[in-house]
Amino acid sequence: MDSLTLVGLLLLAAIAAGISYRLLHGRGHKVAGKQRVDLGRLGATKNGVPTNVLGKKATLLQFSTEYCGQCPGVRRQLAQLEYRLGGLSHLEVDITERIEIAAKFNISQTPTIFVLNPSGEIVYRVGGVPKLPLLMQELEKLGVK
Repeated sequence: MDSLTLVGLLLLAAIAAGISYRLLHGRGHKVAGKQRVDLGRLGATKNGVPTNVLGKKATLLQFSTEYCGQCPGVRRQLAQLEYRLGGLSHLEVDITERIEIAAKFNISQTPTIFVLNPSGEIVYRVGGVPKLPLLMQELEKLGVK
């Protein structure tokens, strides 16, 4: 195989990887099992104030880091959803220096958003900037409108 063919194959592989990333980034998936989140142990905050209060219908739990460039925009976006929709709460956990949380929940990128039911069980998760229509579909399943 000559070097030009190899470069071409590498280029095609890079393009395919980029397209896959763009299509899948921000799409969530349902979470199997009944893993419950303890907000107090995680150090969840609402507007910078520690809290362990779940939303009446659903909670959006955002995992962020100090160096995440997309996290502030997602924070504002989810806070607007909370303001517009009844029964929804938006909380945040900073995992910058808490690698054990990232390991426990298999968080490999920030932001990562968990949708919690009223009992605090993870029902849906999104890695990256969430696609709002897909997130709204999951919230509607929990009665958030």
